[in-house]
Amino acid sequence: MLDDLLQLRARARRAIDRGDLDEADALLLEAATETHVDEQDYASVLEPLAVVRERRGDARGALAVRWYLARRGVPSWDDCLALLPRVAGEDRGRTLAAMGKPGDAAREMEAAGRLVAAATHLERAEDWRGAGALWSRLSRSMPTGPGAYEAALVQGNLARCALRCSETRASHEALVRAVHLLEEAADHFEAVGLRERAFDCFQVLIQLGREHRSFEDVVEGFVNCIRILREDHLTVHALRFLDDAIASARAADELTAAATLAREASHYARTVGAADASARYVGLEAELWRDAAHQHLSRGDPPETAENALLSAVVAFGETGQIGRVGSLYTELGALELREARRVHYAQAACRYAWTWEDTAPEIEAPARAAEQARIPEVWHVDLLEWEQAGSAAECCAELVLGESTPPLTRRLALLGRLTALDLEGRPEDAGQDHVAAQVRLADLLSQMQSYAVLSPLERLWRSRHRAVRLAVLSGLQRLLFKRSFVTVRAALHDPDPDVVDHAAATIEALDFAHAFEPLSRLLRESSSPRARLSAIKALAHIDTGEAAELLLGVLEHGSPADREAAARSLREAPRPSFVALAGASLASRSPAMQAVLRQIVGDGQSALER
Repeated sequence: MLDDLLQLRARARRAIDRGDLDEADALLLEAATETHVDEQDYASVLEPLAVVRERRGDARGALAVRWYLARRGVPSWDDCLALLPRVAGEDRGRTLAAMGKPGDAAREMEAAGRLVAAATHLERAEDWRGAGALWSRLSRSMPTGPGAYEAALVQGNLARCALRCSETRASHEALVRAVHLLEEAADHFEAVGLRERAFDCFQVLIQLGREHRSFEDVVEGFVNCIRILREDHLTVHALRFLDDAIASARAADELTAAATLAREASHYARTVGAADASARYVGLEAELWRDAAHQHLSRGDPPETAENALLSAVVAFGETGQIGRVGSLYTELGALELREARRVHYAQAACRYAWTWEDTAPEIEAPARAAEQARIPEVWHVDLLEWEQAGSAAECCAELVLGESTPPLTRRLALLGRLTALDLEGRPEDAGQDHVAAQVRLADLLSQMQSYAVLSPLERLWRSRHRAVRLAVLSGLQRLLFKRSFVTVRAALHDPDPDVVDHAAATIEALDFAHAFEPLSRLLRESSSPRARLSAIKALAHIDTGEAAELLLGVLEHGSPADREAAARSLREAPRPSFVALAGASLASRSPAMQAVLRQIVGDGQSALER
């Protein structure tokens, strides 16, 4: 690999010496595809490539290479600055932003008509009034309707900027519009099977609620995020969001809500087998109910509200075995200004616990992220930038080249993608076979980056009328284990070309990651294509979760003959432990025919069924 790079570099130098810049450029680009060499060797190819591109009049390509080199720290950004007068305004803005000059970047982006990027840079420069003016301009031209997600984000950003400018009325009005649009968009996304986009809506709702001190919006956002995570079987993430929800409720002094969330967290942790976490949540719940009761008393609320909270604390402390605390809570209940019969009842209960010793309060380990707010990605910026870039691979790759946290290999692939896309974008679809080959190469480069950001340009490439490009996109999606990948795959199942449909089905089989259960089960429920259903069953058979096992067991018992055969065949190849456990637990309740099917599927694991 290194030898190939060195040979190509040497040949490129000879081509430069004789003035053949086209050949030198082609050789250096080929050398740049050797993306696994060390950084010094890779940079030794990019230095002459930047010079060649500049001498050929390709300032944008030269600047992309200079971006990569500047991110290494050698040479400085001065080489990029020298190219700025010769490139488009958005390239100037992007360069200045990477150099830490957001105000200058915003001016360039606004002049180029990139209002989202300009407003985002102004926010980073803390020019909230200027950013608000741009969000306001955008809001007047945004589409509306049930799927108007981007319009909701613009209103949310407008509300955030107005809040920072102390424009209370304008901030409140924009917040109300944002919340309404977010709820509509979330409903729309869930209805069409895009629950990950609905999740984004609820994350934005959490952030807006926090910034505007609207606890109702915070709770609505958290409850729905947790619901989606639970339904997608992302247990660790669901528990983290529960931790964050509890912490947010405590920070807002909403102790009753915090205690209720802790109880829900305990129940959920118990159902997923996290016994230690469940016990921790029960202890936390008990403390929160007791604190909530004291809060009610200090506020002068009716004593019955404190009574209910203390009784909930009694139950929770009882579950943790802290009998002494149960007795002390009954003493507190007996001291409340309640009906005499109730007070006598609680006093008698307290006497029954008088013999107990003082509990040593167990240490309730704070949740891993309880002391901090959920680190919610800035989707209110990221998703609007994606919308503004309209699926441009050149723009997407530019962001990855310049991103501070982009992994080295991804940065190299993004540079190659940027150079390829710059040559492609703006040219007509019928530009010839070379154009089609370049689109195929671009789809492959994008998928190799394995970044969520590349899905938008791949979706744009999918709209190509060339079969080879659509096939390349589907092949690329097999590497991108995101639920959003199913959007394009589902569209491909209706393609008029049968080869494309077959390729889409093969892509479904490759998308067998755990949280693909929901889109796969949706395909199985709704698709009328036997080929698509077969692929969904194959993918589900590779997912080792109780939900997937339960679904497949249902297919074996109640599915069509073709679906039953597909499920049996897929499970026989490699029965997952979750399926074996479920089959064994339910074996006795199955019909003799079903028992025979299950034993045939498990094969060597039959002893597990008998246990």
